[in-house]
Amino acid sequence: MWFLQQRRQFRWARVLTMAYFMIWMLIVMVAVIIAMADMLRNFAAQYNTWFFIQIISAILILPDMMMKVMFNDSAPIMDDCLRTKPVPGKAWSQFTALTTLIDYWNWMMPLLTAIFSFAVLPFGVALTATLLVALQSQMLAWLVTDIHKAPGNQYTLPLWAGLIFYFLAKNVLGGIVAALGIYAHEGGVSLSWLAPAAIALVAAIDVLLLWLLYRYFGRMRAYDEHTAHTEKARRIGEITLFSTEYLGVWRSKRFRLPILLISALFLFQAYQQQSLTIQQDFGGLNIGIYFALCWPSLFLGQWVFGIEANYFHGLWTKPYSIEQLLRRKFYFMLILTSAMALFLVPALFWFGLSLTRLLSLLLFVAFAQNLMMMPTCLLATRVDLFSSAFFNYQGANKGVNLYGLLVFIPVILYTVATILLKPLVADAIFAGIGLVGVALYRPSLRWLANRWISKRHEHMERYCQ
Repeated sequence: MWFLQQRRQFRWARVLTMAYFMIWMLIVMVAVIIAMADMLRNFAAQYNTWFFIQIISAILILPDMMMKVMFNDSAPIMDDCLRTKPVPGKAWSQFTALTTLIDYWNWMMPLLTAIFSFAVLPFGVALTATLLVALQSQMLAWLVTDIHKAPGNQYTLPLWAGLIFYFLAKNVLGGIVAALGIYAHEGGVSLSWLAPAAIALVAAIDVLLLWLLYRYFGRMRAYDEHTAHTEKARRIGEITLFSTEYLGVWRSKRFRLPILLISALFLFQAYQQQSLTIQQDFGGLNIGIYFALCWPSLFLGQWVFGIEANYFHGLWTKPYSIEQLLRRKFYFMLILTSAMALFLVPALFWFGLSLTRLLSLLLFVAFAQNLMMMPTCLLATRVDLFSSAFFNYQGANKGVNLYGLLVFIPVILYTVATILLKPLVADAIFAGIGLVGVALYRPSLRWLANRWISKRHEHMERYCQ
C-alpha cells in the first residue's frame, strides 16, 4: 500500500526541487573547499581534529532541522482504512521507523557532511563525523515525525523545548571540548582520551533520545473523538477588511510556517553577523539585517491576491474597490516590515547597530521593495491555503517566478552601496529611495487597480482554476 501510494503521489516537481536544492548546496560547498582547502588542511595538520567533531554536528542541527520541517510532509498517522484492519500500533510504529530511515531527505545532511569531511579531514575523523551526523539526523527526523503526529500544543511544546535545550547543550559541549583540545595542543597536555569520550557521550545521548522519541510516538494518541467543541465563535460583524489580511496568513500553514521559521532564521543570522563586527564600523555588509526586514513582506508579495482569490467573487459583490484592497495589502506588508525592525532594536544597544542604517533600510524595504512586489496582483493565481507549507509552487506560474527575480535588484543595490560607499552616503541613498516610494505608492496602486479592472474577467477565470 505504501509503494502504491508513493507511485500515485509522485511528482516530478518535488524531485526537481530536491535536485535544485542539492546542486546549489554542493556548488557552495565545493567553492568553500576550493577557496579554503589549504587553510583547512593546515588546521587539520596543526590541531587534533577529533576535538572538533562535536562542533561539526552541533553546527548542522539548525539547518538540518529547518530542512526537515520544510520538506518533510509525510503523514505519520495511520490511515482510516488501516484502522479497521487488525494492524497493531507497534507494527505501525515499526513501519514508520522504516520509512523514516529510508527517507532521502534524512540522508542529505550526512551526505554533504561526508563530501566536506573526506575532502579536508583524515579518513577516521571524516568517517566518525559522518556517522555522528547521520545518527543526529535520524533523531531529528523522529522529532519532526512526533511533531507531525502530535494532536495539540500540549504534546508539541515539550518537543520544541527539548530541541532548544539539545541545541544549546550540544553547542556548549562542542565548544568546551574544542577549547580543551586547543589548550592541550598549546600547553603540551595529553588529553587524547577526551575526544573519544565526548564522541561516545554524544552518540549515546542521540541513541537515548532516538529511543525516547520512538516510544513517545507509539504512546501518543493520534486523534481524540471526545475533543470538546468550541463554545465561542467570532461574529461576522467582527471581521473587517484589514483583519482578513492577518487572519488569512495566521490560519494557513502554507503561509504561517515559512514566515515564522525563516524570519527567526534571518534574525539569528543578523544578530550573529552583527556580533562579529561589534568592534568595527557598521559600514560592513550584514545581509542578514536586510533579509530579516524584507522576508515576511517579500514572501507574501509573491501572491498578492493569492489568498483573496479563494473568495474573490464574494469580495466583488461587496462595496470594496480594487484600489482599497491593494492599499490594505500594502499597509499590512508595511506593518510586517516594521515589526521585523522592532525585533532588531536590541542590536542597537548590544551589538552597535547603526540607527541610521536601520531606519534607512526600513524606509527602503517598506515603501520601495514592498511597492515593487505589488504588480504580482496582475499575475497571481489562487493559492491552496491548506496544502504543505514550503517549497510548494501551487498557485505560482511562470510570470510570477520571472517577476520574482526582480528582488535581486534591491539586494544588489544594498550590497554594492554598503561595500563601495561610506555608511552615511549609503543610508542617504536608501532613505531617499524609500521617500520616493512614499510619494509614489498611492498613484502606483491606483494605476495597478485600473490595470486589474481592465482585465478583471481574465483574472476571475484564473482564480477559478
